[in-house]
Amino acid sequence: MSSWRWSPARDEGIWRHGAPWVRPLFVAVPWLTLLVICMQFWMIGGTLTASKGVLFDLPAAGLEDGETTDMVALVMPVERETMVFFDDSRFMLGDASSAHAFAEQLSERSLRTGRKTLLVLADRRVAGGDLMKFAAIARKSGVERILFAEKRLEDAE
Repeated sequence: MSSWRWSPARDEGIWRHGAPWVRPLFVAVPWLTLLVICMQFWMIGGTLTASKGVLFDLPAAGLEDGETTDMVALVMPVERETMVFFDDSRFMLGDASSAHAFAEQLSERSLRTGRKTLLVLADRRVAGGDLMKFAAIARKSGVERILFAEKRLEDAE
């Protein structure tokens, strides 16, 4: 045998650690780690995808902290009409019967929850007159405070 030739003995490398029955597991550890990482990506993969929804753009303002509330309404313009989304229902502010139904639902919700504060998420394209009409409906429904949400200044374009 030549002095330049080298062959590893079984007591070198990973084979020298642990009991004889554990030594083959050391070879499998990197593959098990890869399997666990792949399983984690597979399990959370569905939560990382974008979901369908309505995109609205809040106006930027210099406001800071508000009040927590359970009642939230989304106001946005849709093809020459202002639409209000509240409690999984949609209402048109221009339609008298729809505005009346919105007032009734808002009144019932404020009585049921006992909260008299309404958080309004209004798109910046909503006309000021429509917001005033919305505020009047909310006041008649028993809402005492209306909070208009704002876009944080660091999120503003």
